[in-house]
Amino acid sequence: AEGVSPRHCGGALLSTLMSRETDRVARSLLELTQRVYQQLPPEDANGMLSREACYRALELCRAAMVGGGQRRLNFSEWFQGELLPILMRTDLGENSHVAMRAMQARAVQVVQAYCTSLKPDEFGVAFQSIARLMAVPDLVTAFCSARCVSQLALLHVKGTEESVQLVSVREHSVLALGNTFALANRSESEECLRVVLMCVSALVEVNGLYLEPVLQAIAEQLPSLWERARDSVPIHSCLLSVLNHLIMKMGYSTVENSHVQTVLFPLLDYCTDISVVNRAETLLEDGLRLWLVTLVSSRLTTMGPSLRNMLPRLEAILRSGLEPHLSLKVLQFNAILLGPQVVEPLASVLRYMLLNLTNCIHSEQAGGGDTTMDDDDRSKGIDRGVTTTRDAVAALSFADGLMQMFPDLGLSICSPAISKVIAVLPGKSIAAPLVDASFHSFGRMLWMSPNCLDEIFANDPNQDGKIAFVVSTYISVVTSISVVVMLSAQAQKVVFIDQKGAALSLCLAVCRSPRVARVAGQSILEFTRRLLEVESKSKIDLNALVEATSGTTRKVVGDGPLGDSAARTAEILKSDPLLTVSLKDACGNAEKAMASML
Repeated sequence: AEGVSPRHCGGALLSTLMSRETDRVARSLLELTQRVYQQLPPEDANGMLSREACYRALELCRAAMVGGGQRRLNFSEWFQGELLPILMRTDLGENSHVAMRAMQARAVQVVQAYCTSLKPDEFGVAFQSIARLMAVPDLVTAFCSARCVSQLALLHVKGTEESVQLVSVREHSVLALGNTFALANRSESEECLRVVLMCVSALVEVNGLYLEPVLQAIAEQLPSLWERARDSVPIHSCLLSVLNHLIMKMGYSTVENSHVQTVLFPLLDYCTDISVVNRAETLLEDGLRLWLVTLVSSRLTTMGPSLRNMLPRLEAILRSGLEPHLSLKVLQFNAILLGPQVVEPLASVLRYMLLNLTNCIHSEQAGGGDTTMDDDDRSKGIDRGVTTTRDAVAALSFADGLMQMFPDLGLSICSPAISKVIAVLPGKSIAAPLVDASFHSFGRMLWMSPNCLDEIFANDPNQDGKIAFVVSTYISVVTSISVVVMLSAQAQKVVFIDQKGAALSLCLAVCRSPRVARVAGQSILEFTRRLLEVESKSKIDLNALVEATSGTTRKVVGDGPLGDSAARTAEILKSDPLLTVSLKDACGNAEKAMASML
């Protein structure tokens, strides 16, 4: 076993010595390495093994040699003089000395360890050389190269910045992909195939639309990989990653590819089959993510039947209450594409589900619900409190979206849960994300049911005080602006949308509820008038608001061309009264209602 081998123990001892006597050990290691290079001929077997051992030692001690603000090792000089000539050798066959092959594999691992020390011009030649080594006969070297290519490919992906290193990766990615798929055919073990698939996933992620000319060639490789997956969780997980990145980066052209479809829908069916033991714990979450990306990238004319065929599986997942933060989002995008008939049969299920997911807010238990962790949760690394909050936010976000798409249907499903949440807000401490999500959905409900505050607190002896508290808290939440928002024009538009929706809903409540007008009407009018001034100065038009709000689909997908959900989302937004109704008219009506009470 590796843990008791002399080599492994020696590495552990070296790491310990380096952490305690960094300067002395680093100096000794550099001197030893220099002596090895000087004393032994490069092609001597013992010399090669000694070099490989020095490489291993320097790899283990990378942090001490080039980290912490000190450069004890001139990596550029070492790379140019020692490592690069070894990396550029593609002539090593099965008959080559095993020591030379071991040294080449170790050189690849050293570059992977020191990759952040590569200069821009060195990075390109390193990536190209190591990508070529995936095709060498020695499998150890080939798989070490695949791991290194994965890391190098993603190393300089930072926002929209086009670095020299990123250009180098894209320049040699077709070569790397070809060698990666060839290596997949030589992979016999599950771990080796996993390494190859992660390399494919990384290359697709970093290239995106740049790989569109070879999409067909990539897609043709997927069916055979799917056949080899059998019941392997790691391989299925890697296939999910590959398809996620393919679809996210290249959009509907990937979803509609016949070779991709022979893998995509069987894989989705496999990963979301919760009737199979342990499937929900191992692959369901990743399967739902792929399903969501597929929905956002699909066009109904070509994908409608396939999407409808998946609906029974979604119903089973929703009824089980598994992964609601994703399953509800999958349902939402199905509804955007296919209409209310997707939601109607699930009305009772969703009504109960939303009540259950928001139980952490409206529960009578101290601390807001069951957030304790049992032994099974701890063994899986689950933080029940974090998960409960996440799922409650997802439920409230879904409620807001559902009422926006289908007002009457959405209100009948969502109002019981939202009403319970609002009823407990006065006098209860709730996490900020839950407060924000609660008021988002409440604002939508208030617009459709302007008397709901009277109904929620109908039997409360302190009805006036609690209504005043809810209104003032709502206004405070939507007017609180972070520094990040202040620095982003796009974020400011999104905040304005939230504020306008709140003002319209509250003004309508003033018009319909004498109690709301009496206890909170003045503060509502002051808030609305301030917002009118902002609107008149900024001159924000409807199209700008729709564009700002439509960013949801882009966040799900990434670079690829979006499917029909983008256009349908824009249509929903353009007909949303909380975006289109005149704020000036709403304020005027509220002023008349207040005046009539005098």
